[in-house]
Amino acid sequence: MTKALGGSIDRFVILPDHDAASAVAGCLPFRPTRLVAHPSGRPWVLAELPYGRLTEAREGDDAIVLIGPGPADPEALRSALRRSRGTGGHDRLDGLDGLDGLDGLDRFLRQLPGVFHLVAVVDGVTRIQGTASGVRKVFHTRHRGTLVAGDRAETLADLTGAPVDEAALALRLLEPVPHPLSERTSWHGIEPTPPGSYLRIDRRQGVTVRRWWEPPAPTLPAARGARPVREALDASVRLHLAGRPSVSSELSGGFDSTAVSYLAQAERTRQGGSPVLAVTADSRDPLDDDRVWAALAAEANPALDHHVLPAERLPLAYADLAAPTGRTDEPSIAVAQRARVLAVTEPARRAGSEAHLTGHGGDHLFVGLPTLAVDLLATRPWAAARRITAYRGMFGWSWQDTARQLARRDPYRRWLLRSAVSRGPAADWRTPILTWGVTAALPPWVTPYAAELVRGELGRAAATARPLAPTPGRHLELDGLRDGARLVRALTDLTGRAGLPISAPFLDDRVIEAALRVRIEDKVRPTAYKPLLRRAMADVLPPRLLTRTTKGVGDLDLALGAREHADGLIALWTDSRLAARGLVDAELLTTLCGRPDSPQLDDGALLTTVACELWLRAAEHPTHRPPNRPDPTGAPSCPLDSATT
Repeated sequence: MTKALGGSIDRFVILPDHDAASAVAGCLPFRPTRLVAHPSGRPWVLAELPYGRLTEAREGDDAIVLIGPGPADPEALRSALRRSRGTGGHDRLDGLDGLDGLDGLDRFLRQLPGVFHLVAVVDGVTRIQGTASGVRKVFHTRHRGTLVAGDRAETLADLTGAPVDEAALALRLLEPVPHPLSERTSWHGIEPTPPGSYLRIDRRQGVTVRRWWEPPAPTLPAARGARPVREALDASVRLHLAGRPSVSSELSGGFDSTAVSYLAQAERTRQGGSPVLAVTADSRDPLDDDRVWAALAAEANPALDHHVLPAERLPLAYADLAAPTGRTDEPSIAVAQRARVLAVTEPARRAGSEAHLTGHGGDHLFVGLPTLAVDLLATRPWAAARRITAYRGMFGWSWQDTARQLARRDPYRRWLLRSAVSRGPAADWRTPILTWGVTAALPPWVTPYAAELVRGELGRAAATARPLAPTPGRHLELDGLRDGARLVRALTDLTGRAGLPISAPFLDDRVIEAALRVRIEDKVRPTAYKPLLRRAMADVLPPRLLTRTTKGVGDLDLALGAREHADGLIALWTDSRLAARGLVDAELLTTLCGRPDSPQLDDGALLTTVACELWLRAAEHPTHRPPNRPDPTGAPSCPLDSATT
């Protein structure tokens, strides 16, 4: 059975410096264990960090806080604060141009692994930012007139009692959700700060959102760009392991997890620490050769403590759907597979691991999307044509579909309005992806009401939407990284509540930047699998492991799960919260789940719909803090508690 997910996870909120905010501090839906105060003594940063590390530094009334998986040097933070004060000058910091006064912090942060939240105040102006990848995010809202910011949308929704946004939830029934709609929260009144932007709060609680990150241009040849990729990944791995006596890693057999496991073991060897517990989950699919490559990786690195989970001991997708689940910021397919997720990380929890590294994000960085070849057309047309022709042959694209997509150069707003969503069947690998994205299909069980909500949101977004990059390939690359970060956030929640959150060093901003700097023609090679990562890890992995050209996908487990747990799926729709809101046809879902071989029952669409159903059930049952319990940080008790007792 799945363990009930009720444990603590890392979270924090940021409050302004006035009395009303102090009252809000006592009403938080979690119990802070760390408090950083304003110079007035009022609470500023209130955090619960069962796993993360908080580092603070001050220079007079100015302060900086970093929150992340590892420590930072307080003296280096103070030095960065001094430089930032000198950059902009205090006389400029209360206007929009005052943001220049924090440029010194940007330069300092670029020297660190990109896995931290930053909270800084200079001359009364506050800056809050997550990571460019989106693994660490920032949200804000107003509660009883007071501005409250934090790293978790569900925390702010709990605090304010924000209602669910049905239009945003209807969008989540799509797979994928097109940009920028994928950044919306699923609650009214909880506002996200886009990845790569920061939240600026002035003395009067005025809010602006400003960009701090742009992707680097892809100009480096792989011969020069591979080493920075490895160095950035190694630095991130070392930070995640710092000060943790027992560590573990995923060792699926793929390039990504193998690279992380080898770097982690090398660091443990340098430290003289215990070996890395490397966990491999076997597959029921006889054609999945992950197990073979994982065994080869462990054999070639005997310092690893290799643990194999037999396939028959692993839950399938959709197991234990009736078990309670903790709240996540948004619906995620991870929740629909939580029994398996927790089973795979259970050996590491049982062994007392304090950090569990994974290869998540590696596919998004290194596979090399065919769409990137389109970006080459303007500068290297023959190289682009050769790659597109090769992909057409590999995936069975028709000449007609390929030519149609290449000829149709719609601007992003027009594509979003006309092509982002369809009522037809979902696109598969035989459909070219040479435009701004994959056309998402509305599942057949989506109601006309939900479809109308989706169309309305697409129309409104199309009026102002901007792509993440000027060209389709780079836009899709960045959008895919954000999608991977959303999955990692959900997985971190699930595993953290069970006692050991996962980490994803590939989604470190410095690793992403290093990979994005490499030329497209060196990353997009149809006949080579992850050529940039292979080159980056050539001095770390044994030559034999660098010859792999296959990848396990896990489709069989999804199909078997739909059959094995058909009764649990049917039970889910007999009391469906989505159906109660008019978003899905519960009768059709019940019928299709009783016939799991039906061509209408697309695995991806079902997984996404189950994720939305489970999220909504959890969202309707917020977990507020018990009233009038003393707070270890000294934050005042909630005045609303005393009014109701």
